[in-house]
Amino acid sequence: MSYGEDKNFWGIPYGTEISAEAFLKDIWDPSTEEILTPKQFFGLGWGINLHALGRRVGVIK
Repeated sequence: MSYGEDKNFWGIPYGTEISAEAFLKDIWDPSTEEILTPKQFFGLGWGINLHALGRRVGVIK
């Protein structure tokens, strides 16, 4: 999981951005194959990358 500046609290990633771009990066990031990515949008934990999930299931080529 290599994003620019990974922020974490006791090993749990958190996001501090409140923007549409950060929200979209949490749910749709074609630049990585990881399904669980560290939060970019405001919150604690990991986001589910629906693009990577769709590729693994075979819905997206």
